[in-house]
Amino acid sequence: MSRLPGPGPLDSLRLAGTVIRRPYLALPDLHRRYGPVVELGRGPFRYVLLFGRDANELLLHGRPESFLWGEALQALIAIDGETALVVSDGDDHRRRRRLVQPAFGRRRIESYLPIMSSELVAAIDSWRPGDEVDVYEALRQRVLRAVIRSLFGDSLRERAGDLSAHLQVGIDYVNRSPLLRFDHDLPGTAYRRAMRARHAADEIIFGEITRRRQAAGGDDRGDVLDALLAAQDDDGAGDGLTDQEVRDQVVSLIAAGYDTTSAAIGWTLHAVLTHDAVAEQVRSEIAAVVGDEDLDASHVVAMPYLDAVVSESLRLHPPGAFSGRKAVDAFEYAGHTIPAGSLVVYSAYEVQRDPAYWPDAERFAPERWLPGDPLHRELDPYTYVPFGGGYRRCIGFAMATQEIKAATVEVLRRVTLHPLDRHLTPTGIATMSPSEGVRCRVVSGP
Repeated sequence: MSRLPGPGPLDSLRLAGTVIRRPYLALPDLHRRYGPVVELGRGPFRYVLLFGRDANELLLHGRPESFLWGEALQALIAIDGETALVVSDGDDHRRRRRLVQPAFGRRRIESYLPIMSSELVAAIDSWRPGDEVDVYEALRQRVLRAVIRSLFGDSLRERAGDLSAHLQVGIDYVNRSPLLRFDHDLPGTAYRRAMRARHAADEIIFGEITRRRQAAGGDDRGDVLDALLAAQDDDGAGDGLTDQEVRDQVVSLIAAGYDTTSAAIGWTLHAVLTHDAVAEQVRSEIAAVVGDEDLDASHVVAMPYLDAVVSESLRLHPPGAFSGRKAVDAFEYAGHTIPAGSLVVYSAYEVQRDPAYWPDAERFAPERWLPGDPLHRELDPYTYVPFGGGYRRCIGFAMATQEIKAATVEVLRRVTLHPLDRHLTPTGIATMSPSEGVRCRVVSGP
């Protein structure tokens, strides 16, 4: 079998390391240099990068039986658990997704909006004119509290700080470069600290699961945990989720709902605050639609320009910037045969900045999402994949976009901020976040 396109043996491992450390610079460059298929690295660090919308369709929709998620996303299992949706495959994935889906129905997600807004407002209303605030970090902590309250209601309100602190240790470990990971439980290692933190978080979560199981037959509090515990197979006769499955879904939802959503909020606010005309138009829409009322779901769906702003931010800065699959068998792509067993990587970040699909691709231009604008194009679902796509689309995407919009509304209508950095550097492996934070000076406030 002929070798796939890519750098020679001497450069391959070096460039593989560059992709791991600085993927946001390396991936577009590799696409330009080598085309839609690029082989990098050797041994456990061998990757086959696939670029273009057809790669996304193939991996996200085309042949689900031909690609494994769990083996490609082993890094997440240490914290999320082996039964989390994101690392499940085949029949296990189909069953778990069917059981988890009711927890993310439209009405249930809309009922979480007051929780989201109250947590965000508590942070924003503490800012005073003249303060220098890292908006990303300040709201990040409130997003975590909102996610925990949405998952558990107020039953763990007193333990939210402990739970978030434990989970943060694990999230930080998952976001490490693979080159810096050492998944062995030895004294003094970051892995041991992450495992201790996982066990401490599990004690809290399993305790709440047990308490609710014992109180079976009580009222549905409307939170995600009650929905997961009540889940049954279609005929109502089969088993629901085990305690371990419930735990793994909860932890993976916290990790995704907190880490990726707060990153998306940071990128969105930075984009708005560094584009004065955009900020002015968003504020005008908020004033016309929301005014001084408490934000509710009817407001969120009635702001098309805000929707365009969030979509454009997710296009340029998708928190899940790239992901991998393991090929079960050999397959063809772009005239090349990809061998069985390959770790195949696709990139939302790269395809969503590709000028072949997006005119003026590097410019933040919310108007491209509004019909009638010269930049507007009919959306191809495989050129815009910030939440994945097909049968593996992120189950929490609606909850995430609702929180991004809530954060944007509450910040822009309560305070005036001056950004201290015009350009931010992306960082992170599991989640693409702004390495500098989003530092702002408060000009006027509540």
